[in-house]
Amino acid sequence: MSDVSEQIELCSLAAEFTEALARQQRLAERREAIVTRLHDEVERLRQGEVEAALDLVRHSLIRLHDQILRQAEHVTGPLGVDELRALLTALADEAADTVARTGVERYVPRPGEAFDRTLQRPVGRVAAASPEAERTVARVVAAGFVQGERVVRKADVVVSRWEPDAPPNASSPAATSTPASPSSPEDTGDTTTHQDN
Repeated sequence: MSDVSEQIELCSLAAEFTEALARQQRLAERREAIVTRLHDEVERLRQGEVEAALDLVRHSLIRLHDQILRQAEHVTGPLGVDELRALLTALADEAADTVARTGVERYVPRPGEAFDRTLQRPVGRVAAASPEAERTVARVVAAGFVQGERVVRKADVVVSRWEPDAPPNASSPAATSTPASPSSPEDTGDTTTHQDN
């Protein structure tokens, strides 16, 4: 009799174990389905964000395209230097506005401010007029771009270096253009054209 009761108990335990195993299998399959669904949803959302960002850039570029064509329609003869500079500056500003719509701002250092390696890239150097002008921005070659604390592109600058035995700053060809070099974001339109070189 005890053998029969042991067999019944073993069969009962085996049935409970089989049921528990089947229950765990169903839970695992349900979890797998949830994870797959969530992954697919995240991918759809991510793709939607990318498309929204691309739409923003597309629309801005289309606007820039239209503005270039409108400006071209107004050209009736050869452009003077001032008109060409104004046209190129307007186009550069529109391009900067397009970039700004993506959260990136134009950064233009001021001549005379201290050189900052985190925001500026030295592309040349000129003799400083005085020791106080050592390691300051002499001229802005191209604007930089920042997104919050992140530097997207450093500004290209010419840096003043004090050399006591060097001739004065005014004798350097690069330095003679320093007073006329752009000092505000509005005046950097001609420097933006250097970015393509």
